[in-house]
Amino acid sequence: MMNGKSVPEPGAPLERDRHAVMRVWLRKLPERTLIVFIAHRVEGKSYAEIAAELGIGEWRVRWHMRRAIRHIVKIGRPYREAFEALDPVSQQIMELAWDGLLNDRIALRLGLSVREVETRMAGALVALHKATTL
Repeated sequence: MMNGKSVPEPGAPLERDRHAVMRVWLRKLPERTLIVFIAHRVEGKSYAEIAAELGIGEWRVRWHMRRAIRHIVKIGRPYREAFEALDPVSQQIMELAWDGLLNDRIALRLGLSVREVETRMAGALVALHKATTL
């Protein structure tokens, strides 16, 4: 605690942001497709198990999974393209931040100043946000 405010764990806000983005993307899926996707990819259920639980054929489970994956690829394309457009150092900074490293650790690892890391990260976040909100 600092000045009566709790200090978040390192990396926790960034991880919440990543999960929030995924939730927004996944909420755009039709309900049945989302149920199938979560059952398979999150809960680890087989297509046969999902089919039995939902009372549908395995072919329909496959169809829902293909639909979910096509959706994720489609919405992820602008983000991926924006990330690839970043300079290599900014890409490294973002990858290390997504792994939970704090700015001072990133700076030390890459031989940069903390200010340089903060500036590059801010620019990268703006570029990624623009790409995913247009």
